[in-house]
Parts: sequence; structure tokens; C-alpha cells
Amino acid sequence: MIVLAIDTSAGTSVAALCDGTPVAVSDDQNPRGHAEAVGRLVARTLDAAEIAPADVDLVVVGVGPGPFTGLRVGIAAGVGFAAGAGCPVVGVPSHDAVALDALAPAEPCDISVATDARRHEVFVTDYDRLDEHGIPHQTRPARTEPQDWPEHSDRVVVSPSIPALGLGRIAWLRHRAGLSQRDTAPIYVRQPDVGRARPKRVL
Repeated sequence: MIVLAIDTSAGTSVAALCDGTPVAVSDDQNPRGHAEAVGRLVARTLDAAEIAPADVDLVVVGVGPGPFTGLRVGIAAGVGFAAGAGCPVVGVPSHDAVALDALAPAEPCDISVATDARRHEVFVTDYDRLDEHGIPHQTRPARTEPQDWPEHSDRVVVSPSIPALGLGRIAWLRHRAGLSQRDTAPIYVRQPDVGRARPKRVL
């Protein structure tokens, strides 16, 4: 099973996997410029893996939490690629990819994953273990906290980026276990800066 994973909730990360094994990875740590980077990184990753778009069986997108605009770039790119390739697209919470690397199998440990939310805040999600399928188990969903929030720094994993490789592996683990996949609805934990215009009142 060939999986293409994309995340733009922090920097931009793209990975290709075959049956859960990494084949190629491309990253851009710039927290902005996702729209300019994502297409280039997808093409670079597929070329490095020697995979044609039509060979991709599943597209995985990181669904956040993340800044509104950047997050939507990756989701839109993944949905568009899947439509063109004729394959399904699923979502994985972005912080799950960091927790996958931070948690050890069969060793429960309370941790929090934190990423930059701008405005002097961080996005935070809490975990306690990998479940029987090796998938991170959340104990508290994503939220925002002040930038100086961590009280127990040894239990907080602050990540400047999200590895798309982890997202792809989680989706593959869910597929292998016969579990349902999440849709691509983004995780927004606060309202976007721009809202709908209100009609003017004429006195």
C-alpha cells in the first residue's frame, strides 16, 4: 500500500510510504510559504520514491491544530491530489505524529505535544500511551495555552514542525487494524482572524 502524507500545520512536510515503511521525505521548516512549498515538495518526494501519482493508494493530510491559512493549504493540496489520482484521502491530527515518536510501546507516560500557535500562544494536545495498534491515545483534545504555559517541561514535547511520515504511518496502522479513518475536517481551536462581512445598516 503506497501512502502519500502531507502536513502544513507548522512547516511543510511530505512523505511517501510503502506498507508503513518510509520511502522518501521532503521538508521545508518555513512556518509560512506553504502554498509555494507544498507542490514542489510533493513532486520532489514522488520523484525520489520513483512513484507515479496514479500509484498512490491513499493520501493522508494533517488536520491540525494549526494556523488557519497554512493548515488549509495542506488539506486542499491533499484533497486535490487524491481527486486527480483517483484515490481516497483521510485526515490525521497533526500532533499525533509527534506523539507517535515520543511515546514508547507498552510504556504509559503522560505527555503534552505543543506547537507554535502565534499570538504568544501554543497549541497543546495531551496523550498517555500508544494503544494496542501502536496509535497515540489522546487524553485531552487540542487547545491553546499561553506561550509560557508548560509547568512540567520534562513532559512537554515542543515541536517546531510536524513529520508527515508519522501521519502516514498512523493512517497505515489504522488501515492494517481495520479501523475507521478520520475525515479531513480541520481542527480549529480558535476562530480565524477574518470573518464574514456584516451588512451595513442604513439609517
